[in-house]
Amino acid sequence: MTDLLPITYDNIDALAASAFAKSRIAATAIREDVLHNLKPLKRTGSERLLHQIERRRIFDTEMLDEIDVLADLVTRLIQEGTTVIECIDNDECNVSPGVWTERRRTRAADELGRALIVLYDLQETLYAVHDLMHAERAIEALRMAS
Repeated sequence: MTDLLPITYDNIDALAASAFAKSRIAATAIREDVLHNLKPLKRTGSERLLHQIERRRIFDTEMLDEIDVLADLVTRLIQEGTTVIECIDNDECNVSPGVWTERRRTRAADELGRALIVLYDLQETLYAVHDLMHAERAIEALRMAS
């Protein structure tokens, strides 16, 4: 999906910095591609997510929950804005398959699709940082128990 840095203790600082950079990109995607495609009552989660990013509180566990909820909503809206059309070519000279399908999306679905990629990229990086931190705490607990 993305060029995620290797998940190692040596680069946890770089992963965290990358998460901050990706959060700014996600904020832009939400503002430009998501908010205007949501009904006013459905914008609350997106606005909370933007607020978290603006406050630089991206490592709070609520952030991951907000991304999950928004990603689910965006995915549903993309599916609603996507039509699958079956195309048929009856030409006897046709050497390629005679039947194929095409996906057509509304402009809103295209915009939401762009934003979804950015949200997943941020989510992947945040999970990497969280996983390293949890692993670090688990190892410390094992060392203390020994």
